[in-house]
Amino acid sequence: MPSSPPRLEPVLVADARALDELLAALAAEPAVALDTESNSFHVYRERVCLIQLSTRGGDFVVDPFAVDVRPLGPVLASAEAVVLHGADYDVRCLKREYGFALPSLFDTMAAARRLGRAGLGLSALVEEHFGVALSKDFQRSDWGRRPLAAEQVRYAALDTHFLLALFDLLAGELRERGLWEAAKVEFARIAAVEPRPRVFDPEGWRRLKGARDLDAAGRAVLRALWILREERAGALDRPPFKVMPEQAMLEVARRRPKAEQDLLRIPGVTSVVLRRMGDALLAALAAE
Repeated sequence: MPSSPPRLEPVLVADARALDELLAALAAEPAVALDTESNSFHVYRERVCLIQLSTRGGDFVVDPFAVDVRPLGPVLASAEAVVLHGADYDVRCLKREYGFALPSLFDTMAAARRLGRAGLGLSALVEEHFGVALSKDFQRSDWGRRPLAAEQVRYAALDTHFLLALFDLLAGELRERGLWEAAKVEFARIAAVEPRPRVFDPEGWRRLKGARDLDAAGRAVLRALWILREERAGALDRPPFKVMPEQAMLEVARRRPKAEQDLLRIPGVTSVVLRRMGDALLAALAAE
């Protein structure tokens, strides 16, 4: 039976002095573990909200809202190995916001896949190799909110705490099996990915399950709601799905109610949805 994760006491880096101490610690380490936490689940315009780092000697959680993290870039670029898990998203975010480059990237997920591991998630690999079950209690946290709770900081640090030990195991196995050079090519490809600009597709509604079943009037309403939701999401700085669920938009387009009380009978159309976009909803329906 797997054991509970250790109760870490990571260093929270939230001022210039703490960052200088972290930079000195990182400069002395050939290998560094790295992860990020963003708030894409909670806002329209996501940001990197935490940067977690682990060395052989300790765990660090950097608050980029409190300190300028750009000095980390040269240190990470010069490390012999920067170890991440499922690095693609982190690489894009760090390039987008800070211009970081990670030429010595090692992705434990890509390595595990190349080695034929059954479980590729970090939790699965940590449990397989170290007998520890990682918690998912804060998986959906709004990392952009301040102040951070101590338990949030500990949770975030666990994402990098085991990565260097995992790197040792996986890198050794890649070399033993003659897979190291091919893995390095894959790691370089991941390190080279570029940020994806947010581009709204006004015809994206066509990909919603059930859109093809609507009649012409229903499709026109759904398109109007799709565009309206995006506009409101940007104005409110909320993810579109939190402004109005897609299934609710489909049902509105299918039923095409004419009054507010009829809208409220549709699952997913709550009083909050009506407060945010009720008048515009009814206007879109009246125009069909």
